[in-house]
Amino acid sequence: ARLSRMARMARLLRAMPELMILIKGISAATRSVFFTLALLVLLMYIFAIMFTQLTRETDVGEEFFNKVGNSMYTLLVYGTLMDQITLPVNALGQLSYLYGALFLFFVLLAALTLMNMLIGVLTEVVSAVAATEKETLTVTFVRNKMQEALKKIDQDGDGTISKREFEKILENKDATEALNEVDVDVIGLVDFADFIFADEDGGKEERTLDFGKFMEVVLQFRGSNNATVKDIVNLRKFVSNSLKVQRDELQELKELVLTRAAYTVTAARVSATGAHGSHGDLGAHGGTAANSHNRHAS
Repeated sequence: ARLSRMARMARLLRAMPELMILIKGISAATRSVFFTLALLVLLMYIFAIMFTQLTRETDVGEEFFNKVGNSMYTLLVYGTLMDQITLPVNALGQLSYLYGALFLFFVLLAALTLMNMLIGVLTEVVSAVAATEKETLTVTFVRNKMQEALKKIDQDGDGTISKREFEKILENKDATEALNEVDVDVIGLVDFADFIFADEDGGKEERTLDFGKFMEVVLQFRGSNNATVKDIVNLRKFVSNSLKVQRDELQELKELVLTRAAYTVTAARVSATGAHGSHGDLGAHGGTAANSHNRHAS
């Protein structure tokens, strides 16, 4: 029965994310609230000692500040929570204007400064937790949509994403709408496909990504993201690898051109040498025929 109640409570929390945000916000703010309250207790203790000493052997002291503990209680109820604050203020003012001003100074520090600071801390923490929860829910929604699209498009069934499969995913309407939900520019993502699937070692072959790595890379292209040092280093590495690949291709092209040029020159020389030899043979044959004709004539 207890387990079923816990299960119903868990379903209730999932159905009401706002309640979960409040619970997580309170949990996250526990440390800040503790130190704020500790500072408040320290402040009350210091002023309690002051008022106990200043109002000793007076009617005000006997009523509100006869001991340090009672003085702290008076400062908490009347000074911090400001319940009927006029009672101690008027009594201290009749004793001395300086004492009344000192009590109001405590009210300024405790009620108006520390308590408002505590409210500000809680508001900030709850806002941060709410933003984180919203981000988590949105990313989970996008992840589920992309996973459904991948199951339909994965051709080889290996669970990894190639560049060709990536381009097909972007043709899926649900997937593109999910990416737009997290502020990912789909058109810009297509332009960066070469960068996404570039080999990290600088090779010519394109790499494949598992689904977790793919989502990590895709979410880096959100418009709300700020550029980091890691992004600059990755860009520098990508440019360096691209230049290396281009240099290798140019070197191969240069070697190919030089090889063909050398082959062309060699072929031309061989052709020229063969033509010169043919002309020499013809000249020798002509001279022999002329000498034979002269002998017959004589």
